[in-house]
Amino acid sequence: MKRIKKYASTSSLMDVKITYGEETFEFNLFEELVVNENKINQEIKEQPSSFAFLAMLHKKLLRVSKDKKAEMEKAYARAYMQYKTKIDPETQRLYPKESAKELATKSPIYQQAIKKYHQAEEDWGVMDACVRGFEQRKDLIQTLSANIRKTN
Repeated sequence: MKRIKKYASTSSLMDVKITYGEETFEFNLFEELVVNENKINQEIKEQPSSFAFLAMLHKKLLRVSKDKKAEMEKAYARAYMQYKTKIDPETQRLYPKESAKELATKSPIYQQAIKKYHQAEEDWGVMDACVRGFEQRKDLIQTLSANIRKTN
């Protein structure tokens, strides 16, 4: 576990950079998840706002991901129909279904849509990990707070 902590504290994987609309959010997840026992009351007050922000961004990114998936599917359908109604220069006939599918899959517009969808999925996944981290942070704060009350 000590190696994982070292990796988490130094790895660029913990540097989160998410763009939503015109806004870009950058933070280090390792640093954000640290709980300072000496400031437990402050931690208790700040946790809900931070968590709410991440949860809201998480939901918004899910919507972006779904929209990008729909755009990707539309791009494929447009490309498929374009090739399905085109004449194959080699055979002087309409492209067969399988050829139209292959050409649509290779279409630059479809390939770009795939990249945008994959980026949206990755952003959503990163934010999902952040939300889960803050859920654990909440549990830790509750435990620490209860332990402090017991000792007083």
